[in-house]
Amino acid sequence: MPLSMRLGLAILVLLATCVSPVGAQTRPLAEDARSEILKKPTPRELDHLEAVKLYGLALRLEQQNRLPEALKTFEQAIQLDPDAVPPRRALIPLYLALDRPDDSLKACEAVLKLDPADHDTWYLYARQLRSLDRLKEARAAMEKAAQCPGLKERPDIKVLIVYDLGVLYEQAKELDQAEKAFREAAELLDHPLVLQEQGPYSGEEITQQAAETYERLGRICLQAGHTDRAVAAFQKAQAKDPARSSRLALNLAEVYAAQKKPTEALKHLDIYLARQPPGIEGYELKIKLLTELNRSKEIVATLENYSRNDPHHVSLQLLLAREYRKAGATAPALRLYNKLIQTDPGVEVFRDLFAFYREQPNGVGEILNRLDRAITEAAAEDDEKRVPGPTGTSAAVHARAMLAIVRDDRGLVKALLPVARRRVQGGQDLGAQTRLLLATLAVRGGQIEDAELLYRTCLDDKGRVLKIPGVRNVEQEVYGGLLRVLSLAHKPRAIVELCHRGLEHAEATNRVMFYLDLARAEMALDHGKEALKAIDAAVDHASEHDRLLCRCARVDMLARLDRVDDAVAECQAMLKEYRKPGEIRGIRYTLSGVYSTAKQHARAEEQLRAILKDDPNDATANNDLGYLWADQNRNLEEAEKLIRKALDLDQRQRQSGTGVTLDSDQDNAAYIDSLGWVLFRRGKLAEARKQMERAVKLPGGTDDPVVWDHLGDVCFQQKDSQRAVEAWKKALECYEAGQRQKSDGRYKDIQHKLKVLVTTGSQQR
Repeated sequence: MPLSMRLGLAILVLLATCVSPVGAQTRPLAEDARSEILKKPTPRELDHLEAVKLYGLALRLEQQNRLPEALKTFEQAIQLDPDAVPPRRALIPLYLALDRPDDSLKACEAVLKLDPADHDTWYLYARQLRSLDRLKEARAAMEKAAQCPGLKERPDIKVLIVYDLGVLYEQAKELDQAEKAFREAAELLDHPLVLQEQGPYSGEEITQQAAETYERLGRICLQAGHTDRAVAAFQKAQAKDPARSSRLALNLAEVYAAQKKPTEALKHLDIYLARQPPGIEGYELKIKLLTELNRSKEIVATLENYSRNDPHHVSLQLLLAREYRKAGATAPALRLYNKLIQTDPGVEVFRDLFAFYREQPNGVGEILNRLDRAITEAAAEDDEKRVPGPTGTSAAVHARAMLAIVRDDRGLVKALLPVARRRVQGGQDLGAQTRLLLATLAVRGGQIEDAELLYRTCLDDKGRVLKIPGVRNVEQEVYGGLLRVLSLAHKPRAIVELCHRGLEHAEATNRVMFYLDLARAEMALDHGKEALKAIDAAVDHASEHDRLLCRCARVDMLARLDRVDDAVAECQAMLKEYRKPGEIRGIRYTLSGVYSTAKQHARAEEQLRAILKDDPNDATANNDLGYLWADQNRNLEEAEKLIRKALDLDQRQRQSGTGVTLDSDQDNAAYIDSLGWVLFRRGKLAEARKQMERAVKLPGGTDDPVVWDHLGDVCFQQKDSQRAVEAWKKALECYEAGQRQKSDGRYKDIQHKLKVLVTTGSQQR
């Protein structure tokens, strides 16, 4: 029922219940009518009235920008009147504003289930799906929106929907469908007066949009090989907006190029290039056309001329440099790169420069020289004394651009590491900051030996971090990085030694880090007494900020030493002591781990549910509850939803994080393993194996015996005994290296599975 009708009905009921017989001067009512008015409202009618009141209150709260309260009130209204559409519809933008996209999608689905002809909600639903890269679902939803009968009366909304539908078809390479959608949008835009009557659009805006739509339509026709229709569309765009003439000249040039008419194409292209366009597609097309006309020798001179006339067009200058390289003119190319570094030292310039060097003998060494010089000088810069970089600009600008490149180019890192290794082993100078950077990149690329070597070059023979004049203290960075490397290399004894040296010699490093790593290493060596001594020291030395972390680590250690009652008691004591939501979350999460270790699954689930009640978007709790269910082989469909939600939340958190980290593009191995495990439980073996194979290649998964054990189980079920044996043996190796304690039960299970598989295989042979 529409909101207006609901409100009208509410008013009538309220008026009826307020009628007083005292002193009434009305005509006598029929007995049936009197009884109908005086009839007591049903519970459902009372719920409906209360829902209407809550809906009105929620609207006021929303107007006052009290969004969490408004959201809660709308949800209360829905609980009272589950079939009401307006409060559900009102929730959609609120969920988006509060960064709860999953709930917004569910709200859309609920509205559309109740009102399948709601074109506005279909459109919003499709746009959300598109923002999540769920493009197939987005197209289906946008198609539903375009088919809603109510759009006949709303051409202003229909034009938005069919245009976006065309964009989705174009992305899917469904060119015929895209052409149809854009053509429909163009026809609607050809009637500006109708659109102005119903939408907040000016005539100029509609004309501009029409021109853009026809231009896009032309490009679609061109891609589909319909050159005549492309020309017609481009001409219409030009008629709508003559200011686009130069841009449309490029479109026409592309049409003639597609028709294998390079001479005609050049005529239109020159008109376009005369306007010094900001992009380089026109220049690239000219290179192509000159090549087709056997005029390749003119390319460099032509680009030099354009570059002289447009000296600040960096992309054009880089295109010229690339053509120099193709022509074998290395000296002009290098001069141009060095000039660009002085004026515009961005990532694009350095990326091309590095590509140039990699084409030259010993060029990787020159890249390392430039990188080392920029990083070293950038480290020495401060507000009082700014050291100019190698070209007079700030070295920090150069360093940031270079770091952005090496972070994303693992092939370049792989080429740099042997050069760096030879230099440090040969006693050649290489800045400490550069060695630290390369060590971090080596870890990320799985080149652990190189990483350990580079970190150890920053220590003297007594394990003290070398001090570098004029450079900030890197002590904690060196110790922390080397401890991580030793952990990845499964060297607990080396960790114990380094921690003791660090505790003896470190001056500016938080001692808690050493005690925590020492405790973990001692546990890996099955030295429980020493591990507890180290973790107790960590708690004693911890600041107020770190104390809870250390206490939770101690609880985890107690559980692993089969002191579950002590671990639970410690958590319960902390729950009474700490009050902040983040602190409570950490304690509950630790307690869930204790219960999981003790195989008390119901209690572990209780803690995870408590976390999710406070924060439904806690990625770790979503993953762990999903994994807990999968491990027990129950609630599998819901478990998969939780784990996929965790992966999505984790990805969005990494992408939206402040600053870029070296691992920001890496998926969480534990979450990928969870997804593989629930898929395995659901019988989807091929999909499960795909995820497991991903997990064992990710940081955190490569040395996790649980992940390898899961992969072995999947492969065994697929009758791939060879890969199953490999995976299970790798799991045992991880146990032997101390990644987990052998007492957790899984170690013996894996040994048993291997024994059975080997015995069965021998009998079959």
